[in-house]
Amino acid sequence: MSDSKRFFYPIAASILVIIGMMLGYFLQPNIDSKRASKFEEVLNALDREYVDSIDKNKMFDAAINDMLHKLDPHSRYISAKNLKQETEAMQGSFGGIGVRFQIINDTICVIKAIDGAPAYRAGVRSGDQIIAINGKPFTGKKATNDKVMSNLKGEPDTEVQITILRNKKQKKITINRGEIPLETVSVYYMLNETTGLIRIDQFSVLTYDEFITAAQSLIGKGMKSLVLDLRNNPGGVMDAAINVADEFLVSGDKIVSTKSKRNKNDVVKAQAGGILEKTKLVVLIDENSASAAEILAGAIQDNDRGLLVGRRTFGKGLVQQDQILNDGSSVRMTISRYYTPSGRSIQRPYSGNYEEYMRDESRYIRGEFFHEDSIPIDRKLVYKTKRGNKVYGGGGIVPNVFIPLDTSGASIYLVELNAQQVISAFVFKSLQQNRTKWKSIETLCNHNFTIHEIQDFTSFAQRIYKLDGYSLLSQKQKDRISEQIKIEFGQQLWGELGAYRVITKNDSMLIKALDLLR
Repeated sequence: MSDSKRFFYPIAASILVIIGMMLGYFLQPNIDSKRASKFEEVLNALDREYVDSIDKNKMFDAAINDMLHKLDPHSRYISAKNLKQETEAMQGSFGGIGVRFQIINDTICVIKAIDGAPAYRAGVRSGDQIIAINGKPFTGKKATNDKVMSNLKGEPDTEVQITILRNKKQKKITINRGEIPLETVSVYYMLNETTGLIRIDQFSVLTYDEFITAAQSLIGKGMKSLVLDLRNNPGGVMDAAINVADEFLVSGDKIVSTKSKRNKNDVVKAQAGGILEKTKLVVLIDENSASAAEILAGAIQDNDRGLLVGRRTFGKGLVQQDQILNDGSSVRMTISRYYTPSGRSIQRPYSGNYEEYMRDESRYIRGEFFHEDSIPIDRKLVYKTKRGNKVYGGGGIVPNVFIPLDTSGASIYLVELNAQQVISAFVFKSLQQNRTKWKSIETLCNHNFTIHEIQDFTSFAQRIYKLDGYSLLSQKQKDRISEQIKIEFGQQLWGELGAYRVITKNDSMLIKALDLLR
């Protein structure tokens, strides 16, 4: 870095902080024109004189976010474009063609053409490669996820033309876009004759309806016990989590309470008639279970309704609301704090360093993922569950049964395989040649790769991606790579259900959950 950049970068960072403080005034109903003029003057001066070229719009957005992150880690500014995408996720649908794609070797590969969706009806099939959209080539560096999505998505009943490559032949296909559901209850099935499993990926407006459909289906198959998987669930629509919790709890049980500036204490209680009130329950959680997922997990734990298995949750106990601005962007500001039925706040401490908060490296450093006694518990913040059991506040929800993170089998070789999407590319190519090798998910789960099959993969990685080193790995590391290949086959053949079934075949959390339910 040059001396001039060393000098100017800290100055620019300081200016962003100052700009952020100024913007606090601009969000007021009565805008002070002098302050607004000063802010514009600073931006123009930077644009005109700063040593490097700057993007005024990006600096403006960064300044707002910097200001908001001084208040708390979850208040933030969202551009109009990103707000549209996030709203689609919350509403549970978007206008599009209905394919799951992955960019492999700079080419758009159709991993799954969803049955009955517009693309499938128009003739697109799993294994196709999209090489052009609306007559324009779409390969190479142009083929980024964002650009592909923005070109394939659109309002229902509008048309998009794609050119596919199948069996080395090109074909143009015109697709009439439709409403594509974003399923949040991605997996549900019977683990055994009496135990069902439901996985919720996140909470949208449609999640509760999806959950009821899944639960009723499993009840019809004889479900008496349930494993509810909330791992890696970042949250979402709070009402959806509340409604799901209500199905487990008896009338009058507290689900959650919120406290805001205008409303001292708003308590939500369960209603009568939940279809799962008598179903035995274990909930799986981990460090990526957050927000609405924590509301649900906290309601189950504090009412002694079921056992939580896994690792301490993320620790997001703040509720946000969008304030839409004139240009369609939004300030998503924290308006209240939520509390579990016992009265504990699960929001973890925030020092004002946003990047540090989001990385949360301290958990790994102190060994929390691997040792239960490394979980920080504030003994002063003790609360009682419905039956008098002790639970603690101070950040996240601590499970009833701890399961350490399994890092056995990790290797630099596997990291490189994932970084370059080698496994995805290998599986995609294999399925282009033969999609009928495995007749069912069970066949895939029980399959043991032969030496010849592994040699095909390692040869592919070395020949195409110049990656070598498989022979130097331990047996556990080799087994982990075989599992990753199998997971990818499951994903590309049967979607989330296929991948999940492979993953959970040797899942320590699920194994413990089943043991507890017995």
